[in-house]
Amino acid sequence: MYVSRAVESLRADPIDGEPVELVLETADDAAPERVAAAAEATGATVERHLQFDDLLVSTTQDEIDALCELDGLTAIQTGNVNAITTADDVEEDLDHGD
Repeated sequence: MYVSRAVESLRADPIDGEPVELVLETADDAAPERVAAAAEATGATVERHLQFDDLLVSTTQDEIDALCELDGLTAIQTGNVNAITTADDVEEDLDHGD
C-alpha cells in the first residue's frame, strides 16, 4: 500500500489529539462500506465518500497507524490532496529529475 510522504511524516512524529483529514483509496476488490466501517472502528469519522469508492476521513495524528493496518486500501494520502491547484502544491510527489 502506498502511504504518502506527508502521512509517513505524521506517523513518525504524531501530535496526540491533533486532527487530520486523510483520503483512503480503496482497492478495486474492496467493499467501500466495509472499509468505511473498519475506519470508523479505529476511531476515524468518514466525512465523505469520494469518486472511485475512496473515502475522506477525519481522525487524529496518533490514530494514523491503525488506519494504515486496514485491509482493502491501496493508498493513504492527506485530505488536502484534493485541493491541488498549482505545481507548488504537488511538491510532495513531484520528481524534479535531480
